[in-house]
This record gives sequence, structure tokens and C-alpha cells, in this order.
Amino acid sequence: MRATCLMICIVFAFAACRSNSGGGGGGGGGSPDAPVVNPSMSVKSVRMTQPTNGAMISFANVVVVAHVSSKKYGHVWVQDQGGGTYSGIQIYCNYGGTTPNCSMTQAQIDALAVGSVVNVTGTFKSFLLSTAPAGAQPTLEIDTPVITATGQSMPPVAVDVPAATIAKAQLASAAAEPYKGTYVHVTGPFPVSSIAATEFSSSCTDKSMPVQTGTTFSGFEATSGSDTFAIGLGFYSTMTYCLPCAGVAKPYPCVNPVSAALHFSAISGIVEPEYSSNGAVYLQVSPVTDADLPKM
Repeated sequence: MRATCLMICIVFAFAACRSNSGGGGGGGGGSPDAPVVNPSMSVKSVRMTQPTNGAMISFANVVVVAHVSSKKYGHVWVQDQGGGTYSGIQIYCNYGGTTPNCSMTQAQIDALAVGSVVNVTGTFKSFLLSTAPAGAQPTLEIDTPVITATGQSMPPVAVDVPAATIAKAQLASAAAEPYKGTYVHVTGPFPVSSIAATEFSSSCTDKSMPVQTGTTFSGFEATSGSDTFAIGLGFYSTMTYCLPCAGVAKPYPCVNPVSAALHFSAISGIVEPEYSSNGAVYLQVSPVTDADLPKM
């Protein structure tokens, strides 16, 4: 998932900070003007033959796989019905950040439940901050969106993929390309190998007065054989797994902490290129719900 400041000052933050771009439109609360969509356009067609930045895009009857929001930004991931390779992409809405241009509200983003079938119009963007480290890859997204719920729903589909294909070190691998933006499922076991992985390190604040600053981690690493996997915990709107703010007097609660003793039988989640402020570039898998991390 794109490096972005979705800090909730509790336990989570995405790996690096984004402060511009965005979109607009109606959403889960219902838009009075439904967008005109081209039913022949699919997420897969857009990802496989990338248009130029700013090109108008429309999707009909795509499925919401994940959503997360902050006071400034909303992020929604959608997939073609049935999932598969090249099937997923992020919809980005800037309703309160720098130069906001999204008429959607945080409440409307949050109302787009996982499994909602929606129509989307917007503009294509391949996004990468100018401050990104060498080797970082852009995130493909739809900006300036109009999202209209159809009233239908269906479960998102995770495509099975060999674990090694989406390991942390496979960012530049051609084999990983069809799975970027996509909801995937990989079979384990996956023992947790680090809950303090350097690429996930970020600052957090506590509830004490005066406020104290500590360290938290927005994800963890797990292993399978000789491969290491970067598991992001950015979907705090729909999952409870977390890592607490450490080294402060009154940390915010983390009700379902990830521990070094955990083993997961499988991992499902959205694959995206990622990078951190310390210069790390890697491939990340972000589970959407607690069910995406089944414990052994």
C-alpha cells in the first residue's frame, strides 16, 4: 500500500508520508448523480495496459475488498468480480488534506463495507513521491473518484499464489507484477520472525499529560522457508491485530497484539509496493480482516 500518513496516534502509521493527490464523489451514503460507467472497462485491462496519468477511468460493478480512512484521506481497494491476477486497484480520496478535491466524506468511505458492489469513475494515476528512495515503485490508483454503491454485495475473492512470489524481496520480480494491487492468499505456516522490523518503525504518542512520544511498528515480518514476508497492519478500520506504542507512560490500547510467539497457517491480503523513510523498498502484504491471519 502506498506510503501514507494515516496516523491515528495509537499504534498504526503507514510506512512513509503522503500529503497530496486525491479525488471526489459520492459513496456508500449514496450519490444523487450516478456516474456513467463503461461496462467493458476492467481493473485488469487498466493494470495490464496502463493509461497516461489523468486519463478518465470507469469501472462497473467492481467489489470493495478493503477500506481505511483518516481525517484527511480515504482509501478503498476494489477488484473485478472473481478476483484473479491484475484484478485489484486502489481508489484514493483526498477530502481534507492539502488541496482537497474529493467531495466524499470519511463517513461515506467507512460505509463502503467489504463486499459492496460499486461503480467507480475517476482519473488514473501512477503515484510515487519525489522523495521516495532509489528502487521504490509507484502505486497505481484511481484519483478524483465518484463511487456509487449499487446495493449489491458479494465476497471478495483472494487468488492463490505461491508464497515465494510475494516475499518481501520480490518487489522488482516480474513474477510478482500480476499480484500488485491484488487480494491474494498464500498457504503457510508463517511463524512471526520480527515484531520490530526496521521498515515498519514509526513514532507514536500516548495518553499521558504532557504527551510522551514512543515507537511503534505498522507491521511485522513472518517467514516461510527461506523467504521473509512484510505483513502490513494498515487496515485498522477492519482488523484488530496491532502493535502497541512502546516506551511511553500511558500507551493507547492494543487489544489484539501480534507477538513473536504467533504462527499463522495462511496469510491473505492486498499486495502493494512499499518503502519507508529509512530507505527500505519492499513488497508488502496487508491483511484486511483478522480472518486473513488465521492462527495455528
